[in-house]
Amino acid sequence: MFFLTYSNVWSFSYFFIMSYTLFIMSVLVYIIPIISNSTNSVNRSSFYFINSYDLMPVLITPMLVLLINNLLWTSPAFSSWFGHIVWTSFQLKMSLFIIFTFVLVTLIFTSTNYFTSREVYDYILTKYSFLYWIVLLYTANTIFTTIFIIEVLSALIFLLIITSTFSSTFFYRNLDFSFGHLFQQSTPYTYLQAVLYFFWVSLISSLNLFLFTLFFYTKILTFDWYIMEYVFIYFTQANSLKDIYSLGITWFILMFCLFLKCGIAPLYVWKPTFFKGIPLYTLFFYVCFFYFFLFLFIIHLLTSYFTEVFYFYSLVTFLFLFIGLFMLLFIICESYYLKAFLAISSILNSLFVILALSTTHSVDLVFWM
Repeated sequence: MFFLTYSNVWSFSYFFIMSYTLFIMSVLVYIIPIISNSTNSVNRSSFYFINSYDLMPVLITPMLVLLINNLLWTSPAFSSWFGHIVWTSFQLKMSLFIIFTFVLVTLIFTSTNYFTSREVYDYILTKYSFLYWIVLLYTANTIFTTIFIIEVLSALIFLLIITSTFSSTFFYRNLDFSFGHLFQQSTPYTYLQAVLYFFWVSLISSLNLFLFTLFFYTKILTFDWYIMEYVFIYFTQANSLKDIYSLGITWFILMFCLFLKCGIAPLYVWKPTFFKGIPLYTLFFYVCFFYFFLFLFIIHLLTSYFTEVFYFYSLVTFLFLFIGLFMLLFIICESYYLKAFLAISSILNSLFVILALSTTHSVDLVFWM
């Protein structure tokens, strides 16, 4: 028998509308080059030239639909999909913030680019996929769901690099309507180096996340955010130091994966090389949208869901970050290069934020250290 609950209403009204809107937008984006015969488009055999302002209604309308869908939704907190998704006022506000930021990023992109090949539309759809999965990231209610969404986002980053590189989007690259400049402001060597660095970083972090999942479940026996802190407090009060230290090893496997994916000190060696090899407009999207909201989620994860664990091992985390700050002095000389400067800037900003969090003492369990 079907029961009308807030979870079912949310699934059919909010999530279904979001999925359906992005699906229709994807279909429209791919049929635009076929049916476009406007005066603002220029056909050159297999190439075409469409002003980005002509596609502005198509690109903005889905986000306006999602904004209206968020503004009209009101309900108490609930969990859905067997507890894997949770929806509260925090998730509602973050969804509005994510969509609003994505609108600004899209407006900046369309104001400086032109649509000249199908690869550009692949690039646009990859960006919209980030909007979909980052909203779901903030609704994740279990570690298993969070790890799954993070792995999907890592795959999307790889797809974003490929689609942005093999597409001509800047006007001065489109004057001859050719694919002679495939690598767009990056040499083939730096591009391939960035792709390989990101591939191996994603592979290592994915394997470590899988290892963390195995160790964590054998120790805590749950993936739910709201239960694990109570289990950890029980461990610190009823178990031996050996169990506490073994749990600490599991915790630092997770910290290693998160720091490696974000390029936080001292696991930032791959980041300057990665930034050098990707185009500037892709770097803008990576820093201002993907990295920004991923880092916010990690801060929310450490201070809201893992509060007891994070402050219990805060001294070791502080020493770990201090070593990374010392190592950063050896690569800061490369900051004369613009993309390396942006990489070092993001490393320093995230490092200072994590250092500020790790030096606070808001939990009584810190005395164990």
